[in-house]
Amino acid sequence: MLKNKRFLIIPLVCFVIESFGQSGTSSPYSLTAIGELQYDGFVQHVATGGNSVSVRNINSFSRANPASLTALRFTVFDAGARTSLGQLKTETQQANTRSGNFKYFAMAFPFQTKRKMAVSFGTNQMSDVGYEIKNTINTDTPSYYNLFQGSGGMSRVYLGYGIELIKNLSIGVNLDYNFGNISAERLKVYPRSNNTYSFFDGTLLSYRGGNFDVGVQYTIQNTVLKSEGEKSIINHTFGATYNSGVDLIGRGFRYAETFDGEAFDQRGAINTIDTVLFNDNNRDTITKPIGFTVGYTINNGQKWQLSLETEQNMWSTVTDGITGNKFFNNSRYSAGFSVTPKPVYGEKGEYLKKVRYSAGVRYENLYYNFQGTQLNELGISFGLGLPVVKSIRIEDEKVAIVSMVNITAEYVTRGTTTNGLVQEDYLNIAIGFNLNDKWFTKRKYR
Repeated sequence: MLKNKRFLIIPLVCFVIESFGQSGTSSPYSLTAIGELQYDGFVQHVATGGNSVSVRNINSFSRANPASLTALRFTVFDAGARTSLGQLKTETQQANTRSGNFKYFAMAFPFQTKRKMAVSFGTNQMSDVGYEIKNTINTDTPSYYNLFQGSGGMSRVYLGYGIELIKNLSIGVNLDYNFGNISAERLKVYPRSNNTYSFFDGTLLSYRGGNFDVGVQYTIQNTVLKSEGEKSIINHTFGATYNSGVDLIGRGFRYAETFDGEAFDQRGAINTIDTVLFNDNNRDTITKPIGFTVGYTINNGQKWQLSLETEQNMWSTVTDGITGNKFFNNSRYSAGFSVTPKPVYGEKGEYLKKVRYSAGVRYENLYYNFQGTQLNELGISFGLGLPVVKSIRIEDEKVAIVSMVNITAEYVTRGTTTNGLVQEDYLNIAIGFNLNDKWFTKRKYR
């Protein structure tokens, strides 16, 4: 795995963090394997701690569990983007970071058949790579500094299908195609020496590979009698998914050269002196292992919802080809809650009571293995779902179709400053558009 990045195996404690400005992430830990893994759900799911595999909604679905497609009543388009502001800290240094990019889009189409079914397709980020790390060596003569840079990441396109086998029991499957480029560069720069050449060594690899996800959901409904004869339906939904994992096959090149270090240090431009190596037949394989997710959701329609979820990805079965160490299993535990005070969208007025308010928390053991230390991550999130209502007529019935503008803020802390590592603190702001409409309506002629 990533054998061409062998030059990156150095303690993080040596680094003075200079600057980060990559598009998808700014984490130095993204130099590992395929980088920083990205969440598979939508913005509205981030707001509730990342819970999505047991969530069912007539206006939204979960890409992570294709069984949720059978709950849809309308055609759905979902898209989202995120920006991240953060701070990285070692025992002696700190730096501010900023990153952000478009995260996903997806569409889903329910069919009017005897059995509930729907298809979906879309694209999203699987992982991001983005770091720039500098360490200065003043003990040698002449002095120099090492500069480590990486960028890129993995994306996926998918096709999903869900069907209700029997009442309240649905299954679904996603077919995923994963692709992307990952570049890694190491520069050894002598900024004040005309007698010693500086050195550049970099790789660029394009990865490809396919896998599938299988999901299931089962719902139990309870009727609760309230005062004055009112009834309330309480839904208990159990969800589970299996991800098959994938071997990502990489092909690309490695390039090495000497250059003028003084000019690079002053202007940032590489003036090549001599090409040392060019190999355009590089090969590499990265394994993303199998994973499982189990969740439970209880709700009272669209009034309120409580979700719990746990996820396990078997990274301990994968060996880091650079260090020879085993990765750690990636596990996640999350809980989230949302409430809409008055989800009566066919009536005008009281807009703030129709807004969905969400909060969630998640705790994650990450797969990275730096010097035998497993890193942990804690995320606390809050979100708003701002409704946009459109009224249409379906067979002489006036129906309110509800779209949402979803806004989520999440505070994330990751890592530690002990053992020569880096602590990261981020504020992630995300916005998503969940648009609903009625397609394929049967016309009625008189």
